[in-house]
Amino acid sequence: MRAYDRLRPTAIAIMERLDAYGVELDDQGVHVMTSPVNRHELAIAHLRWQLERQLDPGMMAHAGTPEIDDPETGRLRKPDLVVIPVAALERPGRTYLRPAEVELVTEVVSAPNPENDYENKTIDYPAMGIPTYVIIDPRKSTVTVFSDPRPASKGTRYRARHDYVFGDGVKAGGYVIDSTAFLPYEGDD
Repeated sequence: MRAYDRLRPTAIAIMERLDAYGVELDDQGVHVMTSPVNRHELAIAHLRWQLERQLDPGMMAHAGTPEIDDPETGRLRKPDLVVIPVAALERPGRTYLRPAEVELVTEVVSAPNPENDYENKTIDYPAMGIPTYVIIDPRKSTVTVFSDPRPASKGTRYRARHDYVFGDGVKAGGYVIDSTAFLPYEGDD
């Protein structure tokens, strides 16, 4: 039995019983996510506002995202923001996004756990077939955009990577992001 099949009920129970900010599941186990700091949330808000002005009808930028659940790859991820069709949230009950519904996924790096965004999720998101993955890193004042998921010798990987610094115009999927809106972490962030 795969770890995903064995641990998914535990991950769901943690979310429901502990009212956790988020829970993720991968080959390393179940990960309980802590509440983010203010500048983390502000970066997501600015990104959502910018994307909403560029979206086609029927699409939405959603933060506070339901988890992306992919039994095929054995991954359950809770990104900071996704671009999805509005119809994905019209299903009754608790919504788990299907990877095929996700056009773009964004993570804002948390100071205590940056390797999760840069290492684990650069494997998981392309394996799920998500076309564009954006990492906003207030620790380093950078934005990284991964795109073009393609099979590689060691699993599916993103073939394209573009690095930006805060202040640059960022191209991500069919969108342009003004990264001057993002603030670097300071002090207790």
